[in-house]
Amino acid sequence: MSQAFDIEISGDLVAAIPRIKDQAGYARALAREMDFQNELTVAQIQCAHLSGPTTDSSLSVRTDRLRSSVNASKAVILGTGVASTIGSNVKYATIHEFGGVIQRTVKAGSVKLLTNKRGELLTRGNLATFARTKKRVRKMDSHFREVKFAGGKSYTITIPARAPFGHGIADRLPDYTAAFERVTENFLKGKSE
Repeated sequence: MSQAFDIEISGDLVAAIPRIKDQAGYARALAREMDFQNELTVAQIQCAHLSGPTTDSSLSVRTDRLRSSVNASKAVILGTGVASTIGSNVKYATIHEFGGVIQRTVKAGSVKLLTNKRGELLTRGNLATFARTKKRVRKMDSHFREVKFAGGKSYTITIPARAPFGHGIADRLPDYTAAFERVTENFLKGKSE
C-alpha cells in the first residue's frame, strides 16, 4: 500500500502540449527533471522528517538505518505521463508511514546474573550485571545465579502514522509543479534541454 501524488501543470500549458514538436524529447526532459526533483525530495525527507525530534510528522534518529535507506526510483515514461517512486526497503518504514498496532507476548526464559562468592548479586547502581556466555568465560564470571521469568504476558504497542515520506513529498509538490512548468515552457519556446 502506498500513497500516490499527482503533479499537474497549469491548464494553459496543458492545452499547449500538443504543439510541442519533439514529444519524445519532452517526455525525456520531464523524466530527467523528475529524477532531479526526487533527489531534492529524498534530501528533504532525510533532513526534515527523519532527523528528529520525533513529532507527528517526523522521527528522531536511532541507528540512521531508515534515514540512510530513503531512495527514489528512476523516472519512467508512461504514455502521457512520467512516474517514479520514493520509499525505503527497511521493514519498519511501513509502520512509521501508515501506523499500526503490534501485538506482543512475553516468552518464558531465564538470564544468568553475576554473583560474588557468597551468592550476592553484583550490581552497577540498581542494575544487575549479566554473566558472560560460555564462550567468553572469565574467572570472575564463574559465579552466577540463574533467574527465571514467566512468560504469557501480552501487551500492545500502537505506532501512530507519522508519514515522513508522504509529508516530505507533499512539502515539495509546488517545486515539482514549477519545474515541470518550466520544462514545458522551454519546449514550447523551442528550447530543448
